Amino acid sequence: MKSFSDFVSEVNARAVESDAEGLARWAVDHLSHTLGFDGAWYGWAQIEKEGVHIHANASLNLPDDYYDFWKTMANDDLLAARLIRDPGAIATYDRYSGQQNDGMTTLSDRYALTQMATVMNRREGRLASFYLSSYRMGRRSRRFLPEEQEYLQCAVDQLGRAMKLSSFEYNRRAERGTISILVNESGIGILGLGSLREQLGEFWPSWKGDLLPEKLTKLIHMQGQHVLPDEQMIVTCENAPQYQGMGLRRLTLRRMMPIDHLTIREAEVAELLSKGRSHKDVARRLSNLLSGNSRMG
Repeated sequence: MKSFSDFVSEVNARAVESDAEGLARWAVDHLSHTLGFDGAWYGWAQIEKEGVHIHANASLNLPDDYYDFWKTMANDDLLAARLIRDPGAIATYDRYSGQQNDGMTTLSDRYALTQMATVMNRREGRLASFYLSSYRMGRRSRRFLPEEQEYLQCAVDQLGRAMKLSSFEYNRRAERGTISILVNESGIGILGLGSLREQLGEFWPSWKGDLLPEKLTKLIHMQGQHVLPDEQMIVTCENAPQYQGMGLRRLTLRRMMPIDHLTIREAEVAELLSKGRSHKDVARRLSNLLSGNSRMG
């Protein structure tokens, strides 16, 4: 199908330039026009026998309270129940036929969601897998055909690979020795953990799983730059605007360099010298700066 090959080409091209959130937002909007669904709920989730844990999420054409309301009926979510029983399934729901329960009918009627289809890009051994729930609204909306369901599954699998590529490309372009990862508010790694383990994992030899080491988890809600002296590492925590909708944080980690140990004044001298200034010129500039500050005082 040409539309699918076009989607794959475009999503991979965007992966080189875009961050994961922007890539997901574009892909979901594109699929909504291609397959004709009215709204969507997507992000990263963990599905296990005990239930569903949403690690990061966003929506398309849904009210702001959708996720909060879903949490009140999560135990009745028939789509999640299907995925728990059959992890590789494509889960669908029809408001007017098939299995029903109070939670699903309430959710459906509250938001006029009459046809639903949920697919996941499952990542074995990882806590968080990308999911996409697509919704058609209105009583006369048509069911998701089998070929549309397969299209969704294949598209989400391709999107999952592209988001992994976007994380790799982001780190490849970064300053040498710098690693950037995306995590949720609880410290669970979403993207970039492989690069972190490979390049900086030596600092936490007992670290296993997707939950970040305790020292990093403590920094998630502390925006700005932080020094980990024991690891000789600089960590920058960022709640960038483009990630606020999904509840993600970006942590950028790098090994400390000699310049990081300099005082502010020493760093100013080093910067001037690096620009080719003579020692005499640097001394004169700093003297003028100091005398200016003295007069201001």
